[in-house]
Amino acid sequence: MKPRMIIIAFMAFLFCSCNDPSPTKDAKRSGAQENTLRYDVNAPFGTLDPTVVNFSGSNNVFPLLYSYLFVPERNGTLQPDLAIQWDFDSESLAWTIVLREDAMFHNGRKITTKDVKYSIESKIENVFPEHEATIDRISCLSDTKLRVHLKRPVPFFLQTIWSIEICPSPEGEDVDFYYHPIGSGPFIFKSRKGEQSIILEANSQYYAGRPSLDRIIFFYQPDREKSWTRLLRGETDIASEIVPKTYDMIKQYKNRFYFDRYIIEYCTLLLYNTVDPLFSDPRVRMALSHAIDRHYIVREILQGYGVVASGSLGVQSPYHNPKVKPVAFDPQKAVALLKSAGWSPDKDGRLVFSDGSPFDFTLLVFRESQIEKTVARYIQLCLDEIGIRMQVKPVPFDDLKRAYYRNTDFQAVMTELQTGELYPHLLLRYWSSSSSGCSFSGCFQDTEVTRMLTDAFQTENPERRRSLLREFDSRLASLQPGTFLFQKMAIDVMSRRFDLPVPFSLSNQGTHALKHASLVADE
Repeated sequence: MKPRMIIIAFMAFLFCSCNDPSPTKDAKRSGAQENTLRYDVNAPFGTLDPTVVNFSGSNNVFPLLYSYLFVPERNGTLQPDLAIQWDFDSESLAWTIVLREDAMFHNGRKITTKDVKYSIESKIENVFPEHEATIDRISCLSDTKLRVHLKRPVPFFLQTIWSIEICPSPEGEDVDFYYHPIGSGPFIFKSRKGEQSIILEANSQYYAGRPSLDRIIFFYQPDREKSWTRLLRGETDIASEIVPKTYDMIKQYKNRFYFDRYIIEYCTLLLYNTVDPLFSDPRVRMALSHAIDRHYIVREILQGYGVVASGSLGVQSPYHNPKVKPVAFDPQKAVALLKSAGWSPDKDGRLVFSDGSPFDFTLLVFRESQIEKTVARYIQLCLDEIGIRMQVKPVPFDDLKRAYYRNTDFQAVMTELQTGELYPHLLLRYWSSSSSGCSFSGCFQDTEVTRMLTDAFQTENPERRRSLLREFDSRLASLQPGTFLFQKMAIDVMSRRFDLPVPFSLSNQGTHALKHASLVADE
């Protein structure tokens, strides 16, 4: 088939680099022999204020610049960080949290419950609005004792807020979170070069002891292929979300690298503006999904490093409805659905028209993602086969997010949304219009979806919650507000020139654990 031949040729060209894995002289000059961990990040660095950032390269910096109340182990068990004790009173529906007394911010000020209260409330207001339905109020009982009052019982509540970074309460003074952020974590902000790099240095006054590393340098490297080349040549120490086939080339160097291979908790989807008349009919959206061969995308473009998605809950979610399957690749059915929705081919049998207008739209994609641009070009060819003309427009990340994030300034966008595998409450943010009147996902609205999600997170019965979320999974799949494409299999890599006493991972808790890394002594 013509689309397949073009994409295969393109991918052969894409993966023909990275021939020389030897460390270079430049790597040695750039700090490879110093006690400095170099970390490539594939998104630009914005503000370092975690109370307003949802996603940017800065998220990779937060776990080392800031502290948390507690940090979960891989099995979910919470371990103390700033909090040393916590307990729940089922009668008053309140968590009481006690802070350690020896924790200081990087400017020397002691951390108090006012800072914790400010951080939680600010994060909820700006990033996690779904928690407004669960938290009633937060009371500071003393400088070290805090009480969080809930509106209703919330299973695993602390696990849903552990990732909130603790920032200093303004208290009449403004903090410049771009050039002079103040945290309390194992590393202190030293400097930055715009969106390109950030340098952190070891915090000698860290309450858990000074890290062994002297500094960490974060580099914005949007081209993942270049990042892998830098890793192989010893020019960087950490690379995330390794591209297909490169892993096959470097896995032979297992003595040089740590590897962490996993299915990421984000689903790549083609999100449609359901407010736009072009995509307001579910039959049209379903037709587009039938026209795209997602198994081909995973097999040929991702080289098998991914799984086909069926919906927003994620392939590994315990709440996923097993009856919900990925929409089948069926171009004939796509054409039939378009016809039933009022779209007919032109006299040459090429473009489809409705009321004299062709089906023509623009898809926004992240400019710096080579993989997503390749997927978009393949989708462009698939849709052309059924008479739909799609333009691909690469844009900067901030412009991409701004277009659809509680907004309808787009026709279609290829983006990633976090699945409901670990944090199902995030589904409220993405698909429910109850809290703000406009969901985060292009202002998608459906009264049944909102009801199911609202009821699911208000019930105290876990079986009832599972049943409602499975109903939601089925309902969203039938509406196809977006074509759920795939979940990537990510392979993160770290140089073994550092010793790491815990399993390597670039999750929030895994990045936080890099404070334990130490330079391996030369033999």
